[in-house]
Amino acid sequence: MAVDPSDDHDRLPCGNPVDALLRHLTSGDLTAHESGCEYCQEQAEELRPLVSAVRQTGDQDVTAPPGLLADVMRAVRSERRPGGTVVLAGPGPGGTEIRVAAVAAMLRASVESVPGVVVGRCRVEQTPEGLVVLAAARVALGLPIVEAAEEARRAMRSLVEDRLGLRAARVDIDVVGLDDLGRG
Repeated sequence: MAVDPSDDHDRLPCGNPVDALLRHLTSGDLTAHESGCEYCQEQAEELRPLVSAVRQTGDQDVTAPPGLLADVMRAVRSERRPGGTVVLAGPGPGGTEIRVAAVAAMLRASVESVPGVVVGRCRVEQTPEGLVVLAAARVALGLPIVEAAEEARRAMRSLVEDRLGLRAARVDIDVVGLDDLGRG
């Protein structure tokens, strides 16, 4: 379930990067390869309306409508953000805190090694008994749900105990759907 960091999806079958083709189309300076390559020409046809729109508006001054900044800032301020932290125990003086959002991201990532399980929402709370985790997951069709959830739970518990050095008081997995994950 790991994300492939390669940028092959941004390249045409000929190997030419799509963003380079777009830059050359916008400037009007296609390379010899781009002028003769069937893949570049096919992609260029799809990009021409975009290039035309950019050229038409390129000479115009664009200004934001009145009140847009105030509306955006009001929305940003009203957005509820989990601002809490998880306190890690450590030797010696001083302490380490990790944002709850970062712990949740680490927990989601810990399940990437579990085939056929993807964790979405993940809530974390630090209690006197230890860390409480409530996660929503989707499981691939055909997998035994109980076993898949248990494997995800073990991965999360391992992260809490081995990597964060905390006690996992409870790790609950709520299976919210079945998908065709991992097939195709």
